[in-house]
Amino acid sequence: MKNLLKLFSMVIISNISIAQSFTIEFERRANIENQLKNVTDPETRKSVTAYLSKPTIFFLYYNNGESLYMEEREKILNNEDLKIENEKVKKIEIGKDGGGLYKNFKTKEYLHEADVLGKKLLVVDKLEKINWEILDEEKTIGTYNCKKAKATINNESIIAWYSDEIAIQDGPKDFYGLPGLIIELIAEKQTYHAIKVTENKGKLEIKRPLNGTKVSKKEYLKIVEDRINELKSGLGNSLRQ
Repeated sequence: MKNLLKLFSMVIISNISIAQSFTIEFERRANIENQLKNVTDPETRKSVTAYLSKPTIFFLYYNNGESLYMEEREKILNNEDLKIENEKVKKIEIGKDGGGLYKNFKTKEYLHEADVLGKKLLVVDKLEKINWEILDEEKTIGTYNCKKAKATINNESIIAWYSDEIAIQDGPKDFYGLPGLIIELIAEKQTYHAIKVTENKGKLEIKRPLNGTKVSKKEYLKIVEDRINELKSGLGNSLRQ
């Protein structure tokens, strides 16, 4: 009897593991006032506001401990194609043409194929632990009961609302590490909302990003900062001419 119970438990655990495959559609919106707080020129504010007002759609493909976060333009297939009942009929390969931000929660691998003003980079690093503080506050987002957490990441204050009803420790971009899917995330300049969560029924295989000059995450952030400062300096010079 004990052996039968043990076998039954193993089957249940195996089925739960197989079921951990989701596609989450995120909408990213700019926190416009925070991004424009140092811009005083009315015309510049108007044009930048018009540009930032448009939301951007991203997809998080999660499969058994690894994920790929990609902008909508890089989406490989229509989500309906991920709902294949017979896994032998078709296998979906996400990221096979490159791109995106890859996380592997088993090996702690972090890969991000990025383009910084025309410079192709492959960020290669490890998933670092994020020191989240879980707060005693809850709210409902869509159909999910969510709990609040906060953290400071790269000197930026982050608020996250996560749901343990979807027991994967992932979220938009490179935010992760809570005991449930991050449904909403509020950063200084961007806000992310999960607008659709789909459990995948087809066989999903995630491919690692491979293209670009290899840099660490620290080096990547420095490159981005330098490029932004170059742009600001160029803008200032053009305004003085």
